Parts: sequence; C-alpha cells; structure tokens
Amino acid sequence: MPQRFDTRKRFHLLSDERAAALQPEKLLRALGLGEGMTIADIGCGPGFFTIPAAQIVGPTGMALAADIQGEMLSAVRSRALEHGLTNVRIVKTNDREIPIPPGTCDFVLLAFMLHEIEHRASFLHRAARALKPGGKLVALEWDKVEGPIGPPQEDRIAPEELQADALAAGLHVVDERALSSDQYLRVFERSGSS
Repeated sequence: MPQRFDTRKRFHLLSDERAAALQPEKLLRALGLGEGMTIADIGCGPGFFTIPAAQIVGPTGMALAADIQGEMLSAVRSRALEHGLTNVRIVKTNDREIPIPPGTCDFVLLAFMLHEIEHRASFLHRAARALKPGGKLVALEWDKVEGPIGPPQEDRIAPEELQADALAAGLHVVDERALSSDQYLRVFERSGSS
C-alpha cells in the first residue's frame, strides 16, 4: 500500500523553493482558474494551492480544502485566517468518501496525492463527480523515475498509468505538461462533456 505523507513535514510543502519551482498562482491562472469559480483542492495538505486558489476566485468564488489528515486541515484553516480569506471551506475526507456535492466545482485539483491512493480509478471517478459540466480535473504527479525529493520511485505514477486510470474513471485528457524533470500535470474532463 502506498505511503501517506508524514504530517510532521507539512511545512516543507510551503517552502520558498517549492513556491518558486511550481508558482502556484501562475499555474492555476494558466489552467483557467478565474474569479467566481469553485475549486476543490483534494489532498490539499497545508494549502499550498488552496490559498492562491482562494485569492484567484475571490469573494464570489469558493476554495474547498479537502484532506484526510486533520493536521493538514488545521494548517489550511490557520493560513486562510492569516490571509483574511473567507471563501475557504474545510472538507474532511476519508478513504472511501469525498463529501463534496456532485456538479458543484469548476475545477478539481489533485496535486501530488494520487500516488498515495490504492484504487486510483475509483478515486478519480468519485472526485470527478464534483465537476460541473465542462469542469476540469487537474492532476499533478511525480513521474515514475528516481528523484532527489518526493515519494519513493515504486510509489510514483507514470503518465500512461495515470491516463489509463483516468480513462477507466470516464475521463479523457485535454492538456498535458511537464512541470520538471520528474513532475507532470494532466488536465482531464469527463468523457462526453464539452
């Protein structure tokens, strides 16, 4: 079974080096996130993407911070307060449930968390239910190569494995990009949506 992220290291996820490498606000805007939208950051950790997402969608939008680990959700809540954000909603998930109402999100973000999931296709299917028609599911992951940071190689997901899981979940690829030598992103929509 894949290893879960050690919550004691949660502040490493907020490092200046990580922010410089991934540029979360710029990346989210480039993917089409805009004012008034609703985004679910599933596996949000301490809110590395949640906080900039909430700032982008503004007071008429909503950022749902969803995680299985309570310590991560507490960190997001504190950071949202520090930034004066009132549009961040905390959602506690578990191994079987993502309690986000169907058809409510313009974006579902799964950032560097799918490698922790045992049954990825069924998880992707559950996550995609939150999408509005035409909504996008964005997955950022570690390629299945050895790297200086990140999960062990055996827990990483090759892009073709992710795409096969997404296809099994009723999703198709609409965009793909390399983020670094060992990180990539894929943007999916539900099959049959425009």
